[in-house]
Amino acid sequence: MSEQHPEPSYPDPTRIPPASVYRACHDPNGTANLSTTVSHALADCLGIDVTESTAFLHDNVDPDALDTLFQPRPNGTPRTGGMLSFFVHDYFVTVYSDGEILIEPPSPDTGADARD
Repeated sequence: MSEQHPEPSYPDPTRIPPASVYRACHDPNGTANLSTTVSHALADCLGIDVTESTAFLHDNVDPDALDTLFQPRPNGTPRTGGMLSFFVHDYFVTVYSDGEILIEPPSPDTGADARD
């Protein structure tokens, strides 16, 4: 008999970002890797081709590590309550363990590429 674990809720309905923040959701049971979903969300925000956003992501975070960060533990229990935040071209990206991705645009007084 296998042990059953409750499915994590995704995304957290109580997490309501400001209107200026881009919100995307990664389906952990889908076919895409988390890093692919983040790359597509960045492409949308930056108005660039996804191949360019993938390169920007690689410059700021290890995509393989991102893909495995929130995977279930070896015993099958989900990893809940975690998050990872990083900057990509002054956009503040936060990835939550429930699959939610929030991308906050640079503030108007931030110089372009100040964090690159």
